[in-house]
Amino acid sequence: MRLAKFRVAILLALSLHAGGAYARETYVQLATRLVASADAQKAFAPGIEAALLRLINVHRVALGKKPLSEAPQLQFAARAQAMDLQGQGKVGHVSSGGHNFDSRMRALRDGAMVLPSMAENAARVSKADGDDEALARNLMAQWLGSPPHRQELESADYVAVATGVVHLNGHVYADQIFVGPEVQTNMNRAAPIAPKAKKPSGQGLY
Repeated sequence: MRLAKFRVAILLALSLHAGGAYARETYVQLATRLVASADAQKAFAPGIEAALLRLINVHRVALGKKPLSEAPQLQFAARAQAMDLQGQGKVGHVSSGGHNFDSRMRALRDGAMVLPSMAENAARVSKADGDDEALARNLMAQWLGSPPHRQELESADYVAVATGVVHLNGHVYADQIFVGPEVQTNMNRAAPIAPKAKKPSGQGLY
């Protein structure tokens, strides 16, 4: 009987190690693993990221709105989500570990209990052909063609944006995180501000 129980315990441990090891990851651990992976180092597309920032600001200035600055402190988050979406083979705001946008932002800003206004756009291009500029224009066209995504691109609530793009196995996944001014408070800690929820708006877009 003891031998049988021992064997069951060993099989259970092996099963958890093989199939559920990542389930216990915090979001920071998950994001760090994704960004540091060998595939990610080959897949990140800084040329497309830069082109998207330029296209967004050209669009905003044409509307008489202020351009967005880069948010380098959030590029890790944008790249992690883009890489995560590539692994999931779909577009959305939930990580492979089940973390939604709000929980991801809070995890990556540990200790900050007042968050600025934030939002996220994501999109993909399947069977991606063309240079960085062409792919960036494809992604931009998707966002501009969707009223909720266009609203975030044009919103005066935000002052900066972080862009993460991966180009891997013939597909491009892009994630953008918009952020407003830091909240001024006389307290170090307060309740976080939940980001706006999004609804899907067409294939390859979220």
